[in-house]
Amino acid sequence: MGFVFYDTETTGIDTSFDQILQFAAIRTDEDLNILERFEIRSRLLPFIVPAPGALRVTKMTIDRLHDPATPSHYEMVRAIRSKLAEWSPAIFLGYNSLRFDEELIRQAFY
Repeated sequence: MGFVFYDTETTGIDTSFDQILQFAAIRTDEDLNILERFEIRSRLLPFIVPAPGALRVTKMTIDRLHDPATPSHYEMVRAIRSKLAEWSPAIFLGYNSLRFDEELIRQAFY
């Protein structure tokens, strides 16, 4: 069983009202050799107002958030779910993931 290190970039820090804009993960073997990488972005949902500080941290522009070539939030969440299922079983690890990333991922899956 290997490891999956993951992180999200979001529209803000409120897990009840913000959205995942980007998800990235790296799958490794037991010796931490990188086996595969996964990264995906999504468009902004129409009812979300991103925090200016979050846009500054993620270096996202308003034009990029509305780019029709970028997957929708739904398409991104489906791709994340598919990739995590493909990489399972594994030990999933993230920085500040229990109180933030996992909560947002859980809500997106719901």
